[in-house]
Amino acid sequence: MKNLNKIDLHGIKHEDVRSEVIHFIEANWNSNKAVEIITGRSKDMIAIVEEVLNEYKLDYKIGDFFEFNKSYIKVEL
Repeated sequence: MKNLNKIDLHGIKHEDVRSEVIHFIEANWNSNKAVEIITGRSKDMIAIVEEVLNEYKLDYKIGDFFEFNKSYIKVEL
């Protein structure tokens, strides 16, 4: 499920993650808001998302402040 500020990648096949993240980033590009990408704990899923974010040269942080919950990525647009 996704809304303007958050996308949940649970249930999305790894081969579809790249295009989902690209569409989400572009849909929110001019929002000047931080967005959240819920990845779960899959290292492969996180790596795919990081690759896209790096291509867009976006600042991001994996997980919360204390690095306890690393199942999402917060992105500054």
